[in-house]
Amino acid sequence: MIASGRTRLLVTVGLVAVLAAGAGTWALVEARTGASAAASAGGGGAGSGARAGAGDRYTGPTGIVTRGDLTDSEVFAGSLGHGTPTGVPGAASGTITWLPEPGQVVSRDEFLYAVDERAVRSMYGTVPLWRDLERGTSGTDVRQLNENLTALGYDVAQDDAFGPRTQRAVEQWQRARGHDVTGVLTADDVAFVDGPVRVASVDGRLGQPASGDVLHVTSTERIVTATVSQRDAERLAVGTAVDVRVNGAGDAMSGEVTDVRPATGDDATTKVDVSVSFDAGDRQLPAAASARIEAQGTTAQDVLSVPVAALVAADDGRYAVDVVRRDGRTERVRVVPGLTASGRVAVTGDVAAGDRVVAPA
Repeated sequence: MIASGRTRLLVTVGLVAVLAAGAGTWALVEARTGASAAASAGGGGAGSGARAGAGDRYTGPTGIVTRGDLTDSEVFAGSLGHGTPTGVPGAASGTITWLPEPGQVVSRDEFLYAVDERAVRSMYGTVPLWRDLERGTSGTDVRQLNENLTALGYDVAQDDAFGPRTQRAVEQWQRARGHDVTGVLTADDVAFVDGPVRVASVDGRLGQPASGDVLHVTSTERIVTATVSQRDAERLAVGTAVDVRVNGAGDAMSGEVTDVRPATGDDATTKVDVSVSFDAGDRQLPAAASARIEAQGTTAQDVLSVPVAALVAADDGRYAVDVVRRDGRTERVRVVPGLTASGRVAVTGDVAAGDRVVAPA
C-alpha cells in the first residue's frame, strides 16, 4: 500500500536543460499520487509504479546509476544529394550557341556555355568576374586568375597583381583556345565557379541572348543537406564535426558542416539550409536517400547519471531519487541534477554506480 501523505513527482516530460556552467535548469511537469487516489484504485498494485511505503518492498521498474561521459546530442533529418544549386550568370555578350547537359561535370578550363560559337570556360574562384582583368589591375579576382593560370602550367606570379607575366600568359591562353588575342580577360572568356561543378539545370536557351542565369550548378561531391531552425543552426556552425548516416549505406561516417545559408521559401526567416560533407571511403552510396546528421553538444565527463524518469521533485524545489536497497526497501536520497542527454541526467549526491533507483516506465 502507498503510505498516507507521501507524494511522488514523476519526471517524464517537460524537462528542459538550459546549460549554464555545466549544469541544467529544469522545468518539471507535476503528477501527484496520494493515498486517496491509491485507495480509489484499490491499493498499490504491481502496475502502479509508485514508491514502496514503509515496510513494503518495491517490485516495480528500476534503472541503474552509471558512471561515464554524458554527451548532449541531437539528430537532424536530411537527404543525400549534391547541395544547393547556384546560378552561373550569362555575362558574355552574344547569342547562346551551346549549352551542357544536366548532370555533366565541368572542370577547370572546360566549357560552361558558348556564345556566337565562342566558349566561355570555367576557372576556379569564389569572387565573380565583375570587371575586365587587364594589365595594371589588382585584387582578389586577379589572384584567382593567376592561381588558375599557374594550375594550367603558365609562368605567372601567384599574387594579386596583373603584370607583364600575367598579360603574356593570358595572350598565350587566348591564342591556344581560339579566342581574340587581347591580353585582357573578360566575361566573354571565362566565368569563375567554386571548383569543379555539376550541372544541376540548364536555364538558358539556344538562340537566345546570354542573360540572367544560364546554368545552375552544384558541387560534384555527394553531401547531406538538412533544413533546420535558426536555433538548431547554432549547433551546426560551419566547421562543426558531425556524424552522417545515409539510409542503406551502413555505419555512420565522419562529416563536417561546410555551408549554412538562409533557406529558400516562405519560412526563410526562421529556417536555414545546412550542408555537410563526409568521407564515404570506398562504400557505394545510393543515387538518392534519406540521411541523418548527428551533432554532439556539451559533454559532462566522468559523471554519475540516472534515467530522467528517476528524478523526484520535492515541494521545496530540490530533487531526489528513490534508491532500492538490497532488501527491496526504498530510501529517498537528495541529488542535484546536471546535464541531460539521451534520456539520462547527470546527478551528484549520496548515490554510487550500480545502485538501483525507482524509474517508472
